[in-house]
Amino acid sequence: MGQCNGCLKDNTKGFCSSCETTLFNRSKVSPQLKFNWEDISKRIDGQPMGFSISGVQRKGFIGKPRGIDLVPKMNVDKKSQYIIKPMLSKFNLPDQSPANEHVSMQIAKQLFSIKIAECAFMNFANGTPAYITRRFDYDVNGEKLNQEDFGSVLKAAHKYTSKTYQDVGEWLSPVNRVDFLRILIFNFITGNGDFHLKNISLLETADGDMMLSPSYDLMNTKIHLADNLLALNLFEEFEQTSLPLGEKYSYNSDDFIEFGNRLKIKETIITKNIDASNKKENEILAMVDKSFLSDDAKNLYKNNVVENYKLFRQSKRVVS
Repeated sequence: MGQCNGCLKDNTKGFCSSCETTLFNRSKVSPQLKFNWEDISKRIDGQPMGFSISGVQRKGFIGKPRGIDLVPKMNVDKKSQYIIKPMLSKFNLPDQSPANEHVSMQIAKQLFSIKIAECAFMNFANGTPAYITRRFDYDVNGEKLNQEDFGSVLKAAHKYTSKTYQDVGEWLSPVNRVDFLRILIFNFITGNGDFHLKNISLLETADGDMMLSPSYDLMNTKIHLADNLLALNLFEEFEQTSLPLGEKYSYNSDDFIEFGNRLKIKETIITKNIDASNKKENEILAMVDKSFLSDDAKNLYKNNVVENYKLFRQSKRVVS
């Protein structure tokens, strides 16, 4: 017995009953797929572009007809309930990207109480790793929900722009601003240098409101390439893009407190989130150890988290 391919629950073979419910509507699904990436490679949504992690990540669409295993889909329609990603085609440890994204998403959900696109670690028929995530942009009746990323919301010409996370936060509701603060702290601690405007979205609710969507495309990019701790600046006057790689966005908890203050979040709520995040280090390391990453990738991930916590704690405040 090993870990659940969804939530990483111990002593589980395949998927636990809870993940069968959230991912597959209580259907029994094997983590071993019956098709390969090549079977759906011609159905990729768009072509690789740029040199970011997300720019070269390939995506396909799969569905699950009633009583049938997961199958490739020709089009992005309401029957394509899932997005599937194979391993990276370049960068360091490319075969570790599915497990990297999977454990990062689970850390976000289980340790930081971040709402995510439900996901799983699986294998193609030939044994190569795959990451799947359940789509959240359809309602219970199969109707498409309006989703808009912040590249569009802020009318940014490129996902990496002079726009800041403060610009994003000011668009959000008060409740979502607290969520966004916690998401940024998580991304900083876990080393996600690809949390750009295209990876932050608003999603239409049943009442027609536009609220922060579940988080997606979360991973520790430092495993795969020399990357910054965050994709954008927290504040405009903290612009650091002229600094050498590795020295950009070297924030600490004081900066996240200032960020929360600028979004008019109550001081007690800011402090509660900072202190709670600060106590998650050992739990993160333990979850990485349970993940489907290789030993080398686990060590890189954990070392990165330890170093990021050192930065986070370089504060005038005393945190324990």
